[in-house]
Amino acid sequence: MKHLLLLLLVGLAGCQSSPAPSVLPAPSAQTAAPVPVPVRPAVPAAPSTNGLELKVRQQAQYIEALISQNDALTAKLAATNASPPSAVSSVTLPPEPAPTPRPPVTTSPVSAEPTLTPNADNVIDLVAAIVTEKSGEPVNPFTVRTVPPEAMREVSLQVGGIVAGPMACAVVNDRLVQVGEIVESLAVERIEPDAVLLRHSGKLLRLPVAEKAIRVRLPL
Repeated sequence: MKHLLLLLLVGLAGCQSSPAPSVLPAPSAQTAAPVPVPVRPAVPAAPSTNGLELKVRQQAQYIEALISQNDALTAKLAATNASPPSAVSSVTLPPEPAPTPRPPVTTSPVSAEPTLTPNADNVIDLVAAIVTEKSGEPVNPFTVRTVPPEAMREVSLQVGGIVAGPMACAVVNDRLVQVGEIVESLAVERIEPDAVLLRHSGKLLRLPVAEKAIRVRLPL
């Protein structure tokens, strides 16, 4: 019994003096770093052969349509340029309206009545013509006769120009006159292209266009 207790004590003492060895963790195995795997670029899928042929066929049809339109336009222009002028004249045009009738232009009739014209002295002696007519002698407008001054008066008339037309007018003594007007007690009866005819005391006087004034002797 004593021996058993002794052995127990010795064993307890030995257990207390020598600590139990610590158990170290086992070294873990080193893991190798992952090697990157190279990524290849994605290759686009090739278009299908059927889609490409369809596209080429559509473009060919479009080009053929343009060519046919161009040929049709060229033929149309050629036909227009080559058409004869008679084709244009065959078009029926509406009738033109009838022109409005204009009133006829009345002109003074040219009578065969004798007229008195200036003589060599550029004078128209109406007084002498009246006296000669009363005496029964033939009238000669170029003859200068002596008439008492108290039985006549003298006026100067110059025809500077004629304006022809439906309403002809003349410039007499720097005044524009027409048929029917009075100039120095003489009535304008007719206007010709180169002269003015005036009437006084039943006589017709013809005054041509001139740069110099004409003296006209009138009875009182």
